[in-house]
Amino acid sequence: MASSSRRSTSGTYGSGNITGDRFCDCGLRAPLQVSNSVANPGRKYYACPTRRCGWFRWASPNVKPSDSGDDRSSQPNFDFKPSERVERINAEVVYLKFLMCVQLLVSLFCVVLIIVVLCKL
Repeated sequence: MASSSRRSTSGTYGSGNITGDRFCDCGLRAPLQVSNSVANPGRKYYACPTRRCGWFRWASPNVKPSDSGDDRSSQPNFDFKPSERVERINAEVVYLKFLMCVQLLVSLFCVVLIIVVLCKL
């Protein structure tokens, strides 16, 4: 009978259980799969079977991932736990709001400058 507790080996390689099974952040056993991507053909990896939590690990830590955009491990939030992802997303939202405010101020300044120049003509 399968255990209903949540287990994860998302820390480091070799931190798995006695059987060597890998478990995603959902607590499901992550099966060993083989990549069919152009960037990493035939490379083995573990991933969440439902893709619900986005957990992913390459099977061999010694091989460096490709610089290609097809490589899932190149995604910025991929190696973080859900709570860390939420914190990073919140920080990004705050930064984007700041940029939006700066853009609004620059736009308003440009509009005022155009109006002033047109009034002087």
